[in-house]
Amino acid sequence: MFKKVLAVSMLFVSCLSGFISASACAADFSNHKVAVVYFTLLQNREFSSNDPQADKKAGNAEILADMIAEGTGGDLYSLKTVKKYPSDYDETVDLAQEEQDANARPELQEIPDMSSYDTVFISFPNWWGTYPMAVATFLDKVDLKGKNVIPVCTHEGSRMGRSQRDLENALPESNVLDGFERRGGSVADDADTKEAVTEFLNELEL
Repeated sequence: MFKKVLAVSMLFVSCLSGFISASACAADFSNHKVAVVYFTLLQNREFSSNDPQADKKAGNAEILADMIAEGTGGDLYSLKTVKKYPSDYDETVDLAQEEQDANARPELQEIPDMSSYDTVFISFPNWWGTYPMAVATFLDKVDLKGKNVIPVCTHEGSRMGRSQRDLENALPESNVLDGFERRGGSVADDADTKEAVTEFLNELEL
């Protein structure tokens, strides 16, 4: 028994001292049922012929969602709209603003069932300062009352924008934790991004 306690104590000290990798000190999610929901433009847009994005395997929000699912043992769910966004990026930007101005709720192909989960990560790109309105559709359709909800945001310089506050306002009866943000251009740097995600997960207090 003494040896077991000593081993745990040594592991704790090692984590604090940085003597072992961050992944070895990952937070324990074994007592939580985790869902990782994400929205990425790559899965929700039309593609024109010879579109350079057509061969891209995953969007930034999906990459972060995959890492979080791996780190927590969570189940992945992709939000897909019935109507695709335009292939032209500028047109998509304009449409996203129109949706926000109208407080629109784009129809989703499927609403994932969140009833069995107590912790829900939501990964999304920052569109005009907050989460895309397709995420708002998801929030309206599911009951997240009493659950831990953690926003995960990709951006190109605007960080979380007001998405943290908007999520708290949309879910007053949920435990909305401080979110994670990552610049989109940095997400592809797997080693640095994984380290940042692991550190974020380690610091969560559920």
